[in-house]
Amino acid sequence: MSSQGAEATREWQDREFAQRWVAADHFEGLLGLPRRIAAAIVSADRPDSTLILDVASGPGAFLTAMLDELPTATGIWSDTSTAMADEARVRLAAFAGRVEFKEVDMTDLPAAGLPSGIDAIVTSRAAHHLERAELGRFYAQAKEILAPGGWLVNLDHIGPVEVWDRRLRAVRSRFVPSGAEGPKHHHNYPLTSVSDHLDAYAEAGIDDVEVVWRGFYTCLFMGRKADS
Repeated sequence: MSSQGAEATREWQDREFAQRWVAADHFEGLLGLPRRIAAAIVSADRPDSTLILDVASGPGAFLTAMLDELPTATGIWSDTSTAMADEARVRLAAFAGRVEFKEVDMTDLPAAGLPSGIDAIVTSRAAHHLERAELGRFYAQAKEILAPGGWLVNLDHIGPVEVWDRRLRAVRSRFVPSGAEGPKHHHNYPLTSVSDHLDAYAEAGIDDVEVVWRGFYTCLFMGRKADS
């Protein structure tokens, strides 16, 4: 993990910080739509899905959306933050018996002993802490444990080119509440771009990819592993 990524990880281990961030995270509601869209697409393509992995899951919002849409599936909540695990156990209580909790470092998935044949791997607002090379490794490692035809889904912040950064910043406050993402925390600048994500998917061997949804600096990337 890069030094910036390690710094970001340390912040989330602080229980008080994690609790304040979750309580003030107005993005939770704003990002409900793309999470539900992703869950619906996976469900339409793989209605008999049995296993969903949420990486860097935090309070578990993405896993909640997936398990709501796929009532026969079980889920793996994973993160390095024990503080977030406590938050997630409360929020995922309705899925008791369907969720396993695991400590997983998204920069080293093989070390976590995760199962293979996963129907969908999702992650939300975490990979922007990774540098370009780390992002590519994460996508490649995730692809290896996906089932044929499985989905790799990332709802994440991106860095646009300078001219578009200026345009978006000029109007963003009219549509997104100030401080929507809770207390300020470390970000790994410059953020990876849309092109960086699409290139990383391709390098991982996932060519069936689309930017399904976008809102200012946040994109929903969905990539489907080939059937064979």
